[in-house]
Amino acid sequence: MKVFTLASELKVLQQENPNQKIAFIPTMGALHQGHLSLVQAAQQDGCLTVVSIFVNPLQFNNPEDLEKYPRTLEEDLRKLRSQGTDAVFTPTVEEMYPTQLQNVVVDLGALDRRFEGACRPGHFHGVVQVVYRLFQFVQPHVVYFGEKDLQQCLVIEQLIKQVFPSLEMRRISTMRESSGLAMSSRNVRLSEDGRKTASELYLSLQKIVAGRYHLCAIIEAEKNRLTQLGFEVEYLDCVSLPFLDEISCDFFRDLKSDQAQPSCVVLVAASLEGVRLIDNQVF
Repeated sequence: MKVFTLASELKVLQQENPNQKIAFIPTMGALHQGHLSLVQAAQQDGCLTVVSIFVNPLQFNNPEDLEKYPRTLEEDLRKLRSQGTDAVFTPTVEEMYPTQLQNVVVDLGALDRRFEGACRPGHFHGVVQVVYRLFQFVQPHVVYFGEKDLQQCLVIEQLIKQVFPSLEMRRISTMRESSGLAMSSRNVRLSEDGRKTASELYLSLQKIVAGRYHLCAIIEAEKNRLTQLGFEVEYLDCVSLPFLDEISCDFFRDLKSDQAQPSCVVLVAASLEGVRLIDNQVF
């Protein structure tokens, strides 16, 4: 496994493998099985796999959250090496954001004003800037993202559509612990009891999907239940895809029997023990 710290070094990888598809998985490190499942998917597709590890400061509107984000580079490299990853890119902040850098502009519509965009102002601007830079450096043919960060996936899809139209993107299903808790680098900050309680988020998503014909009532009931369990709920809602448009309380009841249900998603963000968790269920 090759480890690169400079963007210029990536050209060697491209030159040595001119006829092989390059698959790219951007990460912020603190890798878990969910990240490795993206590598596995790329390998199963017969691609040369490149993973980046870079804690992007532009994605954090809270400096304390940036400071607390786990950094486990040596362990991450060990995991990627054991997985058979071909190359890892570990740039510095100076490499990613040199002075007088021109920002890329992408029209995200309402995607950066709702849910994660509303709760974390500037977050998706930071996501777009770093991913744009990484795509330029790595020059992949296909990229892999996990659906746990679904809104981020939707944002990246707009970046690709508007700036990298020949690039293929694949979304990989969320990896979960046996309790149902979505795997996340932040989970390590939870206590043992906290991890058990955190699995209730996924249960709420399932309950809302099952009870969607009484949508507003079941959402309100689950908000109250999560609050009683100790969560601070930022949002819990059901919306349509791909632009996270609002739907009415009677949306599912009003669907006619001959109408196909559009793709929808239940989204949640909540804090427990000071740790912010997100999850979703597409249906």
